[in-house]
Amino acid sequence: MRCYVVSALSKSVTLPVMDQNSKLVRLFAVLRAIADLGPVATADHEFSDAARQILERTMRAFDAEQAALLIFEGTGAKMACIAASGFPSLNAQMTLSIAAAQTQQWVQARTSRVPVHPQDIQELFGSAQSPFLSSIKCITPLRVSTGPVGALCLGSRKAQEPYGPAEIEGLEMLSPHLALVLHNQALAESLRHQIADNLRLLSSLHHSYDDALEAFATTIDSKDSHMRGHSVRVARFSAGIAETLGMNENEISGIRAAGHLHDIGKVTVDKSFFAKASTLRPEEFRAIADHTVMGHQIVSSVRFPWPQVPEVVRWHHERSDGSGYPDRLRQDELPLSVRIVAAADTFDAMTSDRPYRQSNTVHIACQELVRLSPVKFDSSVVQALLVHLRRDLEGKSAVRLLPQQKTAQISTSDLDKLSFDLVGKLTGNRVYSA
Repeated sequence: MRCYVVSALSKSVTLPVMDQNSKLVRLFAVLRAIADLGPVATADHEFSDAARQILERTMRAFDAEQAALLIFEGTGAKMACIAASGFPSLNAQMTLSIAAAQTQQWVQARTSRVPVHPQDIQELFGSAQSPFLSSIKCITPLRVSTGPVGALCLGSRKAQEPYGPAEIEGLEMLSPHLALVLHNQALAESLRHQIADNLRLLSSLHHSYDDALEAFATTIDSKDSHMRGHSVRVARFSAGIAETLGMNENEISGIRAAGHLHDIGKVTVDKSFFAKASTLRPEEFRAIADHTVMGHQIVSSVRFPWPQVPEVVRWHHERSDGSGYPDRLRQDELPLSVRIVAAADTFDAMTSDRPYRQSNTVHIACQELVRLSPVKFDSSVVQALLVHLRRDLEGKSAVRLLPQQKTAQISTSDLDKLSFDLVGKLTGNRVYSA
């Protein structure tokens, strides 16, 4: 990396001789500045603060009274000032245009090219008029292996001393480290923009997915009139439970999607089995039970944004005590998403009509879930369902889980008692006092 000294009088480079002790003092100051770069650049603060501190250390190392750090923006047609001190009319966030011809040289050349006198600076910055440009005494390109990332501009020094051989050597030592800091910042900024764009895209996709999956869920449930709306309701219940448990928006969206698709395997099952009011024969029950495995095979071939969808489809009939199917897993083997959809699926099944029975009231269904916790169902999931239903009754839910005629089947006092009973089961009805 070569550094060039700007002379306002001629194109010659002035390299005054310094004694060995002065050179050692200068190099020691540069090494100290290099040692400070890492801690400053990685500290927990805004990059603008880091850039300002880096510039202060650089100025101290070279006894400079004026300095600026510039970074290339976009395609390299502009340089943005990220930190400046002492230069008139130049401050952080100011953007300087680069002349097209010089831009190509800076960006494409494998060897850095920099101005060596004022008229070359004018060629680099085009027609820009600024006292800053005429104040530059030394400009150092900051490069990484892929090309230039910015520049360090130095102005006047204390006692108006020129930049001599020791300063040139020090700048050649310091510039690769400064370049790496700027390059990492540019990469981090680019990554932040990409993540933000992806999140915005994912957010829009979530809405599209919700609409598409709800329509798909309606198709799944159309095989049987008694199942109509089941998957849509399970998705709504599951999302409500997940929200009450404090899960983030992406997790809630994934659980809602899994709720929509949990019964997708039923599209492969003979629809006459669902309408049968009498007891199912073993082979008929097995065919229905296999909808979990068939559904898992279907969704495993699709790349969803949410990894929990296939496991929910396969395991939503598993139970905490290992009595479920198809894999007889137990509580500690079941992901939270599975436990949520399992409870939501059972709650909707109990509160809906079936060919072989009438629907239960919401109160009876909640009682049954509490009775089966924690043996069959996750107690925290059931408690979250009770809490969300209570919010429904108080009108505090953003999205109601049940229509008004259903919530009329239970009161807040009923829910409070069920919550108390559930806690009592978990604590052995022990009472604690301060």
